[in-house]
Amino acid sequence: MAWYNELDTISATDGATGEVVVTPSKTAGITRISSELGDDTDPAIADQIGAALANQIAEAVDTAWLANTTAKANSGLLSLTYGSVDTGAIASVANLDPFIDAQFAAEAVGAELTSWVMHPAVAKQLSKIKVQSGSNQTLLQRVEDGLRVAGLSVFVSPKVDALTLAWGIPKARTVTVLRKGTEVVRSNDAGFYNDAVDIRAIARVGFGFLQPASVIRLYDAA
Repeated sequence: MAWYNELDTISATDGATGEVVVTPSKTAGITRISSELGDDTDPAIADQIGAALANQIAEAVDTAWLANTTAKANSGLLSLTYGSVDTGAIASVANLDPFIDAQFAAEAVGAELTSWVMHPAVAKQLSKIKVQSGSNQTLLQRVEDGLRVAGLSVFVSPKVDALTLAWGIPKARTVTVLRKGTEVVRSNDAGFYNDAVDIRAIARVGFGFLQPASVIRLYDAA
């Protein structure tokens, strides 16, 4: 990139590019039940088990994404050289200042936060902040798509670690690679000799962080 006079020939250059390799990992679960249990229950126990296994996969993905390292899975947010906002040792959230600081921290590295991820207990505290002392009017309102803090959507997960107030996530620079969505299958083959039914769920998921410094952790850095 350069400046030119009028009618100057613009020199062609190759853009400086890099790559982030994301290798999806497999998370899976399987449960065996008797054929009698599969045939005679109402609601069908096989369907209930399948739904439970799918929920466990979702929890496993959340756990790994919010963790440091997880055996046989991609490393998560805590493994990054992330940006940070030092909240100090706070017993409860009193205002939105840390979230505003996080937005500007992301902008300082050329990024834009698009959402927050926090523990449900933190979201509950935020929901109760009043507009001023002595008022019963809450500062934040729940809208159709949930809670919004400093203009950004809030996602809650009990897997957020106890030291983190919230994570600020830039959608454009944080990717999830879904190589294979959650698949739940039922098979009678493996249990042929003992008349059993296997219910199995599998997903292959990977995480990619294109600019780790643009992911902002709000926490007590002391």
